[in-house]
Amino acid sequence: MRRSLLLLLTVLAVSGCSYRIQGEPVAAPLPPLAIATPRKTTGVDPCGLVTEKDLKPIGTLKFQPVPRAEMPNSCLFTLKENAYVLVAVPYRSFDDSKNIQKKGREVETGKHATWLSCGQQEKDMVCTATIAVTRNESLMVAIGMSGGVTETKARDALEPIGREALKRMPTA
Repeated sequence: MRRSLLLLLTVLAVSGCSYRIQGEPVAAPLPPLAIATPRKTTGVDPCGLVTEKDLKPIGTLKFQPVPRAEMPNSCLFTLKENAYVLVAVPYRSFDDSKNIQKKGREVETGKHATWLSCGQQEKDMVCTATIAVTRNESLMVAIGMSGGVTETKARDALEPIGREALKRMPTA
């Protein structure tokens, strides 16, 4: 009896230290992303997401808005006041922008997670907002302003334009 107990304890001690996990490792789930109302991106015209009224606080259109060949699904609004607004949809994911634009920060646009990145690019202060509309796609709205414009001024000009563009996207 004593020998059986000793054998059982030895087996338990050895087997307790060596076990195998069956199957493939599972990636940790992604953290929740604030998306108040998921939006459709297919077939959305980026030139229809921003109006002259949206742009009025920063200026007036110099040209009619035009798609940009170097950026798929985009539209450029050029203003007489040495400023421009660029809109793209669908755009890369919020997480991709966060990983690429290391100096940005998370904010919210209409209860949607937004990655905001601002910085000087040559003579322009440029702010880019990547607004999550699904887990894998976003609406990108950027503004470039020249003439010694501060980051705060560019960011404040961009925020209502992004909010209005988001509202115009169809719900999913």
